[in-house]
Amino acid sequence: MTPLLEVRNLRRDVADRNILANISFTLEPGEILFIRGPSGVGKSLLLRALACLDHPQGGTLLLHGCPPAHVGYPAWRTAVSYVPQSRASSLKGTPAELYFQSQRFSAQRARPRGDLPALVHALGLEQLVLNQQWSELSGGQSQRVALAISVALGPQVLLLDEPSSACDPLSTLRVERVLSSCGAALVWVTHDPQQPSRVGGRLLELPLGTIVHLPPPPVAPLPPVLQVLTDSDTDGGSVTGGNGGRVSATSIRHSSLPPQLAAVAAGGVVGNVPALTSGGGGMVAAMRPLVSGSAELLGGEGDAAYGGYSDMSLPTSAPAVRRDGRSGGGI
Repeated sequence: MTPLLEVRNLRRDVADRNILANISFTLEPGEILFIRGPSGVGKSLLLRALACLDHPQGGTLLLHGCPPAHVGYPAWRTAVSYVPQSRASSLKGTPAELYFQSQRFSAQRARPRGDLPALVHALGLEQLVLNQQWSELSGGQSQRVALAISVALGPQVLLLDEPSSACDPLSTLRVERVLSSCGAALVWVTHDPQQPSRVGGRLLELPLGTIVHLPPPPVAPLPPVLQVLTDSDTDGGSVTGGNGGRVSATSIRHSSLPPQLAAVAAGGVVGNVPALTSGGGGMVAAMRPLVSGSAELLGGEGDAAYGGYSDMSLPTSAPAVRRDGRSGGGI
C-alpha cells in the first residue's frame, strides 16, 4: 500500500555546507516519528523541508504517492502542517481570529474540523484564552493554544518542533496525550530524553539518519488518589448513588485509577479496591487530593462518575460526569 508520507534520500544544504543527507522514512496515519539530535544538526531544517517551506537540495517527498508539485503547495502545507517552536505571542489579534482566518484559505475550505474548545480544555486551558490577545498569553499558554489550533484544522501530518518546550511537567503530559491521540501522523522534534519512551513510536537519530523502533510505552499510573470519600469521611463528604442511595466504601490512600474506567463500570477495580455499585448503575467517584464534599454517582447502566484529574479522558461507556470543582470536574 502507498504510505501516507514517504521521504526518500532527502538532502539539505546551507551555504554550500551539507547539513542533512540520505534521510529516508515512511509514515502511516497515526504513526509517530521522533527526531532527536544535538542542537544545530538540522532538525528544524528537516521539518521545514517536509512542509515544503524550503526546497531540499535532493531527494523525494511523496504524499499518498504524489509529489508536492502534483498535490499543489498550498494543499501540501495544509495536509502536512508545520508547528514551529517560536512563541505565537508575536502574532496579532486573538487565537480565535487566527483559527477562523485560517479556514478562509482555499486549501482549507470544506475540510473537516476538530473541536477547538475541547482541545483547549484537554490541554489544561480555559476557553477564554481563545479570545485573549496573543501578547497576553504566557509562553506555555500560547504554545498549547497554537497546538490546539493546528490539531483542530485537521492535517494528515503534524510537524512538531519541540511542542512542549515551554510547558510545565503536567502540561507536557497533557500535550503528549492530546497529540498521540489526535489521529494525525506526527514528526516530533524533542530534546526531552524521556519523551519518546513515554509516547512510543519510532526515533530518527540525526545526523546519521538511523531509525530505532521504540518499545510500547508503559501504562503510566495517574497521580495518587488520596481518598475515596466514604460515609464516615471526616470532612463530611459522601459518595451518593444516582438513585439517592449511599455507597459504603473503604477509604484508600496512595492508590491509582486505571485508565480504563470501562472496567470499573463493568465491575472491575479501582486500584486494589473492588468497584462499588450504587444500585442505580453508577460507580465509584474518586476525589482529587485535598478536595472534600460530595461526589455524585450517575444512575443508569454503565454510567460512571469520576471526580478527579481533569486531564484524563473517559471511555464512551462512561459518558456522564459531574462537572464541578469540588468533585474534581471530570474531564
